[in-house]
Amino acid sequence: MKLRIARLAACALVALVATTGAATPQSPVTLKVGEVGEPLALVAGIDRGYFAQEGLAIQLVPLSGGPALISATIGGSTDLNYGDVFAWAAAVGNGFNVQMFQPANGAEPPTSEGGSTTLLVNPASGIKTVADLKGKQIGIAPTQLLALEVKLFLRRHGVDPSSVTLVPVTPYLAMGAALKSGHVDAIADVDPFTQQVEKNFGFVPLGVPSHEVAVGTTTAGFFATSAWLAAHGDAARRFAIAYRRAAAWANHATPDQKAATLAKFSPVNLAALEAEVPGIVRTFHYQLYDDGPVNVDVTQAWIDLAVKNGVLDAGIALKDHLYPTATAATL
Repeated sequence: MKLRIARLAACALVALVATTGAATPQSPVTLKVGEVGEPLALVAGIDRGYFAQEGLAIQLVPLSGGPALISATIGGSTDLNYGDVFAWAAAVGNGFNVQMFQPANGAEPPTSEGGSTTLLVNPASGIKTVADLKGKQIGIAPTQLLALEVKLFLRRHGVDPSSVTLVPVTPYLAMGAALKSGHVDAIADVDPFTQQVEKNFGFVPLGVPSHEVAVGTTTAGFFATSAWLAAHGDAARRFAIAYRRAAAWANHATPDQKAATLAKFSPVNLAALEAEVPGIVRTFHYQLYDDGPVNVDVTQAWIDLAVKNGVLDAGIALKDHLYPTATAATL
């Protein structure tokens, strides 16, 4: 009798497991993530298994920039995207219901060794100070972020930004040639191309526009439509948990660890560039990655600055467009 009861109990347990699926690990949820530039913390989360530990399989979808990323998410070809806060704010201002659910990165820690965006000139041009840029043309990548950084930098050095013409230059690799040929009078170049053109063309720095971003500012984040978040809130929460772990790692990893991680995902291999530009692995500048919630006040001030300087047509009330995970201290 006892044996029969034990068998019946075992059969009941098997039936329960079969019904609930509790005895077998769930298949990972695949998330298509639109991105540009293979951001370190995002790829580190993949490489170090943080997303996998949250039951997520990340499929990176490289796209050309902020507007394309937002469009892909709105159109449904990606589930979420890593993108520029300004491109997102513009979409929200145009009536699209897209929310930030996790901040990604922002200001870089100011150092005496430069920054991720450097203003460079050709010494043969005779331009020696920022004041000499009045009436000149500055080549920049066509992003709202760089435009605001350069405008704030010029104004802080006593130059009216309206007296300078910002000229879009693409791709990044064309920056050096544009300055060398005289097509522009200065360039706002980014790592690691800054070090390359300094070495190859002898350009000299006038300053670091990327230091204009206040510490605590979120300049890029992860965004999804409100409809997607309503249907996949738990996946968004698990993504945010994994990303915050990856961001904490990225903020404290050594330059060699960071370079090795990027090399697995990015066409820009810092270790390979070391032979051409000695010291590039150590001097490459990374932004601070957001391993917690968004700083609403500081980031709102950044958006307001963009409106004031003509980078955004209209502002948004940031707090009204944040999914709860974006402001949660713990998840």
